[in-house]
Amino acid sequence: MTKAPFLAAAITLAATLPGFAQSELDRLAAATEAAGANMETFLVSQAPSLADVMPDWTWSPEMRDAAACTLDAIRDEGGDAAVADYITQMEAFAETEITSLEQVAQATPVPISADFAAATGQACGTAELAMQQMQDSGLMAAMMDPAVMMQLMGQ
Repeated sequence: MTKAPFLAAAITLAATLPGFAQSELDRLAAATEAAGANMETFLVSQAPSLADVMPDWTWSPEMRDAAACTLDAIRDEGGDAAVADYITQMEAFAETEITSLEQVAQATPVPISADFAAATGQACGTAELAMQQMQDSGLMAAMMDPAVMMQLMGQ
């Protein structure tokens, strides 16, 4: 009888530990949303006019489905280890302070390979959904302004 409260407390504690109770998809969602917020911080610090056109980085149900497709593709190509590695890299990237567009291009985690990531982004729809999100918010149009691009490039 005295073991039951201890066991319940242990289960409750374990369920609250980061990553333990979260699914791979939940971890990836949290990481990409945090990475989006970091990107927003950088973009607005360089070009304050972009503050008004930032998308909501929260995943839609469609993005969740597309990301699940992506994780399935990574698992099919590289196994569970490749999925775990990609999510871990995304979590680390989400905590990285962004200081340049070049850094983003070089440091953004890519599952398996660049070709695999591009093909999977197209096949699963993550690329299209992300582009649509940025178009709908006005971010894509704003970044086409040469003055904004100069600010983002630090010039």
